[in-house]
Amino acid sequence: MEELKKHKRHHEEIEKAENASADIDEASLVEGNEAAAAEKKPHHHARARRSKAPKAPGFDQQLKVAANVTLSTAERIINGLTNAYQSVFVAPEQTKASFNKEQGYKYFEKGDFEKALNYFLHYEEENSEDADILYMLAMCHKNMDECKEAVEYLKKAEKIEKSDINIITELGDCLVSQEEYAEAIPYLLKAIEVNEEHADSYYHLGTCYEKTENVEEAKKFYKKAIDLEPRQAVYYQALGFLYESNGNHNDAIVCFKKAMDLERGQKRSGH
Repeated sequence: MEELKKHKRHHEEIEKAENASADIDEASLVEGNEAAAAEKKPHHHARARRSKAPKAPGFDQQLKVAANVTLSTAERIINGLTNAYQSVFVAPEQTKASFNKEQGYKYFEKGDFEKALNYFLHYEEENSEDADILYMLAMCHKNMDECKEAVEYLKKAEKIEKSDINIITELGDCLVSQEEYAEAIPYLLKAIEVNEEHADSYYHLGTCYEKTENVEEAKKFYKKAIDLEPRQAVYYQALGFLYESNGNHNDAIVCFKKAMDLERGQKRSGH
């Protein structure tokens, strides 16, 4: 019904334009006759003049006619622009979500963790079960030294992806940073079950067991970290301090010397 009404209006507008054009032609003819008569001297037996072709409408009038004829076309253009605006700037929710996700990763890679966090939060409002985004939210907080908030998001992510090595490892790491050593241990043990070659997990387990006064377990895990990554000075330092605190000075000296040698070598190579 609406399309029928539009078609009828369009037809009426064209008829108006055509009538206006006819009126213009007639007026032009009269004006032309009067102008010709004024040029000649008046006499009583002047010959009848031949009819002249109608004068074409002026440019201004042509514009007016064109405006009337194309009114519905302008309406269609405006409607098209409106639809385009809505599709781009008032996008569907899924399009908005994808934009927020992409922008979040973009700013995270740039090191702008605050902006990245903001975009990820907008995405998470509609996608609260996306473990990857929960992980990224945690990483934003961690890089902003907000480990408590990081742990909250990592725990949510771990419930969804229970065997994801990155989530589990970061959860253990953040809990260690918060000095929640006993709570960190189960996550770190799980991390080495998933990836037996992850040296940092063994190192963090050594720290947790040392802080919970389980010296033998701490020693075991520090040594395992060194076996996997023998060029990490910090692992030797940790084991050296453990030996020192338990009165084993000779082993402590060996570990400290090894750590110093590695640090010197790294400085020489520019690392």
